[in-house]
Amino acid sequence: MLNDADLERYARQAIIPDIGEEGQERLLAAHVLLVGAGGLGSPAGFYLAAAGIGHVTIIDDEQIEISNLNRQILHTTGSVGTPKVEQAAQAMKALNPTMQVLPIQARLAADNVDALVTEHDLVVDCTDNAQTRFLLGVAAHRLERPLVFGGAVRTEGQIAVFQSSVEGFEHTPCYCCVFPDAPDASVAPGCSEAGILGPITGVIGSLQALEAVKLILGVGTSLTGHLLLFDGRNSRFMDIATARRADCAICGTAA
Repeated sequence: MLNDADLERYARQAIIPDIGEEGQERLLAAHVLLVGAGGLGSPAGFYLAAAGIGHVTIIDDEQIEISNLNRQILHTTGSVGTPKVEQAAQAMKALNPTMQVLPIQARLAADNVDALVTEHDLVVDCTDNAQTRFLLGVAAHRLERPLVFGGAVRTEGQIAVFQSSVEGFEHTPCYCCVFPDAPDASVAPGCSEAGILGPITGVIGSLQALEAVKLILGVGTSLTGHLLLFDGRNSRFMDIATARRADCAICGTAA
């Protein structure tokens, strides 16, 4: 049940017919795993907090560097040198003191991914390296959790939703149908090697928060079965339909 403070805080979105008080209560009850507190995790984290997601766990093992600040807006100049997750939790709680934020200063890895994914309703992948994305994509399928994937480099971004083992979406592709090969770090450069324009992460991270909110509410059409590409240089979007692969090592008929 929403209290008077909740009704006032969320008035502008609860008035939307598809949301209402019942939808807002669903958001307040949700548990979201936010993987990465950097360029994508910053706008995603802020908008998850603003929307009233009741429980967010943030995992990231990095410290804040001055070079992060062109895009990682959860952080400040004064927080350089401190753990990203601690500053992220502080910033999100400052925006919405009623939410619960659990910061975990660690790298997502094979020994913790299952426990973390299982404890949450959905996963928002805001990582910046292909190896972790692959690990998370496999775990989300195995553990039947929706995965909101995002990526950004230079002036380009991409976003997709994977629900390949979620009831009602078993015909849709998993992460590995779209990105089938475990990546080689030497040929998959991140932002530190290739560069990144800050507003690109703002666009993609905001869309990730939007997709997460829609999934929790069960409203609209998600990006399940689609890969949405953003060309920031020319301000253009391209929507690519994706399909489940029979030969996928994770969800295919022989898996």
